Amino acid sequence: MTGRQRRTVLFLALAGVAAWSIWLASNESSSDAEERPDKVTEPRVRNNSASPVAISPAPLLTPAQNRETQPRLALARANLFPEQTWFVPPPPPPPPPYVAPPPPQAPALPFGYMGRWQEAGQTTYYLVRGTQPLSVRAGQVLDGVWQLEPVSGGILNFTYLPLNQTRSLRTGD
Repeated sequence: MTGRQRRTVLFLALAGVAAWSIWLASNESSSDAEERPDKVTEPRVRNNSASPVAISPAPLLTPAQNRETQPRLALARANLFPEQTWFVPPPPPPPPPYVAPPPPQAPALPFGYMGRWQEAGQTTYYLVRGTQPLSVRAGQVLDGVWQLEPVSGGILNFTYLPLNQTRSLRTGD
């Protein structure tokens, strides 16, 4: 085959493909026009009488027919590359174990030791609360909540009466 013959065959093939494409496009647009009327016109009735003519509305399209009438590119608008990730969220942490609140405790002693006085076998202890001095003997109740227990050694033991707990105060003797 010579170069001239080859060119002629290629041009004929190109012309055939172009004609076939034009024919497909014209058939497709004519079939679309048949399926979907752009304009609804009322039928003309040749009736000389003055009676009204009932006109039925255009039929509603089903979803399948509606999809067929949409352009082909509109159907291809799906996201072909959605965002993907390998991240797997960790499971939620387990709830913390229940810890019972601690039992109530007696407050710290509000007293400080100042000294003691012994007279006729009775010992009086002198304490201070803030700047106020107090004199106390064994078994006496202070402020309605603290009771001085009998003294042993160099330690004064006070019982907090609402909770029956003991607090100690060193005398330094």
